Amino acid sequence: MKRSLAYWGRGMGLVVILAFLGAFSTDPGKQNKDETEPKIHWVTVSELQELNEKEPRKVFIDIYATWCGPCKLMDKKTFADPKIIKYVNDNYYAVKLNGEGKKQVSLFGKTMTEAELAYAFRIQGYPSIVFMDEKLQPYQPVAGYIPAQNFIKMLKQFNDES
Repeated sequence: MKRSLAYWGRGMGLVVILAFLGAFSTDPGKQNKDETEPKIHWVTVSELQELNEKEPRKVFIDIYATWCGPCKLMDKKTFADPKIIKYVNDNYYAVKLNGEGKKQVSLFGKTMTEAELAYAFRIQGYPSIVFMDEKLQPYQPVAGYIPAQNFIKMLKQFNDES
């Protein structure tokens, strides 16, 4: 019995070493592909105020939770859609906000946690999208997963396009 445990111990050690080395190896083709794929240009709450002072735009804030499946689906499907990416980057400032986060953010001269800001927006579920006009006045949050074809319609409607 001891001999078989020692045999398996050596085998498992090799598996652990290979897994460790695999974690640091990269596929150059995949790395280059990720770098060239367009993505939404997400800004922080602080950057939002600075950018909006220079060039006012409509805003949407994606309020998420790290454990939220539909939030991850929004990232994977809706926010990865090329039409959404182009429209958002051309017309909006996009902000991601962890609705349960403890990180400090400042908005309108008030400092609070991300969770406190989400509460101030009256968020009741995740994901939630808060639209803001060019003066950073928020509108009623939209809760739940939004497929790309519906989200692009919402973006255009809020941007006074139909």
